[in-house]
Amino acid sequence: MRVHKQTSNLDIRERILQEADRLFHAYGIRSVSMDDIARKAGVSKKTIYQYYQDKDDLVSVMVYQMLSQYISDFEAISQRAQDAVEEMVLGTEQFRKMLRMVNPVVLFDLQKYHPKAWNTYQTFKEEHFLGALIRLLQRGIAEGYFRKEINVEVLARMRIEQVQMGFDPTIFPPDRYNVMEVQWEFFHHFLHGIVTLQGYSKLLHYRQLYCQTEKTPQPSISS
Repeated sequence: MRVHKQTSNLDIRERILQEADRLFHAYGIRSVSMDDIARKAGVSKKTIYQYYQDKDDLVSVMVYQMLSQYISDFEAISQRAQDAVEEMVLGTEQFRKMLRMVNPVVLFDLQKYHPKAWNTYQTFKEEHFLGALIRLLQRGIAEGYFRKEINVEVLARMRIEQVQMGFDPTIFPPDRYNVMEVQWEFFHHFLHGIVTLQGYSKLLHYRQLYCQTEKTPQPSISS
């Protein structure tokens, strides 16, 4: 009986987290209340507080799990890719798929209203994403596809901040800019600046092989 109860508790906890994740990505974090989450998850608000201290705690757990999954996905891509250019292109395509489900204001809400979750994001960015990108740039240099004179740490940090800047609604208001198009422009500007002629040939090949040409619409925030 105890095993069944633990399993049930885990199921409830995960259901709350999943529904919160869907709501946050659809509407942004700030506009979603604990009542909204309880209603979507089919539980009482009191039940939510049995598993999560408050909304900030729920957001922090969601962010940690989301970032952990991103890292796992990109590690799998790294192992699959035949070279650094393919890894970069496949990683960006994976990023595009994730963006289809993300409301651009989520990152902005994290920074402004949830410092604990924002610190988790910043830690992951520094300890995981930066190191992975530095390793990728070094791989491309060793393979002859990225220019050997580039400063890999400077460009890795620049690229990570580019991604974050593309989500900033104060710089790219969502009523004027499509977040997918902004991120796509950033990516191509960055990649064209680091490839060698041999790398550029690879880039053209992989773009034809993998990249989508259609414009990706913004995620709907309608219920």
